[in-house]
Amino acid sequence: MSDLEKDNSPTSRTVTAENAPQAVQTVPQDHSYIGGWRFIVILVLLLVCLFIVQMDSSITSTAIVTISDDLGQYDKSPWVLSAYMLTYGALQILWAKLSDTYTRKTTFLIALAFFTGFSGACAASNTMVQLIIFRACQGIGGCGVYALVQVIFFEILPPKDWPKYAGLFTGAIALSYILGPLVGGAISLQGAWRWIFLLNVPICVVALVGTTFVFPRTLWTEPSAAEGRNPNPVARSVWHLDILGSILLLGTCLLPSTGFQQAALGYRWTSSAVLPFLLCSLPFAIGFLMWERFLTLKREYPVPVLPWRVFQSRQWLGMLLNTMFSGAILTIGLFQIPQRFMNTNGLSAFDAAVRLLPFGTFVPGGSFLVAILTGRVKMRPSILILTGAILQLIGSALLSHIPSDTSIHPSQYGFHILIGTGIGLVQTSLLLLVPYVVNKADLAVGTSSMSQFRILGGLFGVGIATSISTLYLKRHLPGVLPANAVSDILDKTENLQHLTQSIRERAQVIFAESYRLQIFIAIGLAAAQIPATLLMWTNQKIGVEG
Repeated sequence: MSDLEKDNSPTSRTVTAENAPQAVQTVPQDHSYIGGWRFIVILVLLLVCLFIVQMDSSITSTAIVTISDDLGQYDKSPWVLSAYMLTYGALQILWAKLSDTYTRKTTFLIALAFFTGFSGACAASNTMVQLIIFRACQGIGGCGVYALVQVIFFEILPPKDWPKYAGLFTGAIALSYILGPLVGGAISLQGAWRWIFLLNVPICVVALVGTTFVFPRTLWTEPSAAEGRNPNPVARSVWHLDILGSILLLGTCLLPSTGFQQAALGYRWTSSAVLPFLLCSLPFAIGFLMWERFLTLKREYPVPVLPWRVFQSRQWLGMLLNTMFSGAILTIGLFQIPQRFMNTNGLSAFDAAVRLLPFGTFVPGGSFLVAILTGRVKMRPSILILTGAILQLIGSALLSHIPSDTSIHPSQYGFHILIGTGIGLVQTSLLLLVPYVVNKADLAVGTSSMSQFRILGGLFGVGIATSISTLYLKRHLPGVLPANAVSDILDKTENLQHLTQSIRERAQVIFAESYRLQIFIAIGLAAAQIPATLLMWTNQKIGVEG
C-alpha cells in the first residue's frame, strides 16, 4: 500500500519538506470558514465566472458561419474554436501552481482580467487571423479561471459540505455546454456575432470588482497562508517556480492537442500537418517525467509543477484515465449530437442545439445524484464511477443501433440521457475524491490536473472520432456525388441543401454512417473506464475520514 493510500482523509497528510507547514497547521472548526452573505456572494461570483469561461468553449460552434461571412477565410474558421480549446486545456496545472505561491485571489484576478481583456479584443477583430490569436490568448485567461474556481471550491467549504455544493459547480459546467450553442446561434441569427464576446466584458468586470472587495486576501486553507510561519523568502520568488517543468508540460499538452485538432480538420495522420506534432510531443513528455522525478526526490526548490509522488499512486493514475475517457465521450457527444441532427436530419443549428438538451441536462442531473448519494446515503464514489461507466457503455451501444436514415428516432433521446447521466456520475465523483487521494500540498495541482486531463481527453477524443468519420466521408461520398460537390460539402455542410432530394438523402445516410463510427469510439472509451475504475478503486466515503 502506497503512502497516498494509507491515510486518505483530506485534513491529515504525510508530512514532507514541501507540505510540512500545512500539515502541522491547526484545523479550525466549521465556523472558521466564510459564511453568511459573504459566502453566498463569493459562490455566485465563482459559478458565474466558471459558466462564462466554459461557455466560450462552445459558443462559437453555431456562429462560425456568420463570423466567416463577415471576416472571410472560412478555411481557417475551425481554429476559432480550436485556438481557445488548446490554451484552455493546456495550462490549468500551471495556473494552479502559481496560485500556491502568489495566493488564490491574486492569481484568480489576473486570470479573469486576462480573459476579460481578450474577450474585448476578440470582439474588435478585423481579420480571421486576429480573431484566432485573440481567442488563444482568451483561452489562457479562461484556463486560469477554470482551474482556480475548482481548487477554491474545496478550500472555502468544509469536507462535509462538498457533496452538497459539487452539483452546482458541475451543473454550471454542463449548463454552459448546453447554452453555449444556443446563445451563439441566437446571436448569430441577428448577424451581430461580436456580441458573443462583448457580453463577457461587463459580466466579468462586475466579477472582478466583486471578487476584489469580497474575497479574502488569503484563505486559511491555501498553502500561501502558512508563509507567515515560513522564514524562507524564496517561497515567494520566481525561483520557487518550476519554469523548465512548466515548459516541458506545455509542450507535452499543446503539441499532441494541435496534432489531434489538425487530424479533426481532415488531415491524414501521416501528413506533415499531424505527425510532426505527435512525434515531437514524446521527448517533451519523457523530459517532463524525468525532470519532475528529479525535483521531487533531489531538490527542495523549485517546487515541481506535478510532483512525482502523484505518478506513484494507482488511484491517481486510474482517476486521470477515467477523467480523460469520460471527458472524451462528453466532448464527442457535444459535437456529434447536434452535427448529426443538422447533417443527417437537415435541422438548423438552433434546432439541433435544442435537441442537445436531453444529453446536456442529464450531465448535471448525474452530478446532483452524486451529491445526494455521497452526502446523504454515504455511498462510495467508486461505486458511482463504475455505475456511470456502465451507463455510458449501455447508452453508447444502444445509440450505435439507431438506423442510418434521415428520420429522427425518439429512442435516441433516451440513450442520450443514459450517457449524460453516466458522465455526470463519473465526473463529479472523481472531483470529490481528489482531496482524499492527493497530499494536501498537492490539492491545487490535483484538481487542476483532473480538469486539464478531461479537456485534453475531449480534444483527443474529438480529433480521433472526427478524423475517422471524415475519412469515411471522403471514401463514400464520391459514390453518390460529383467530385466538385464532395469538396464543397466537406468544406461547408450546408451545401447539402442545394442537392436534389434523392441525392441529398443518399448523402445524408453516408453522414449517418460516419457518425455511427464516432459512437463506436465512444463505446470503446466507455468500456475502458471499467478497468480504470478497478485500478483506482477505494472504499473511501466523502466527508468520512480514514
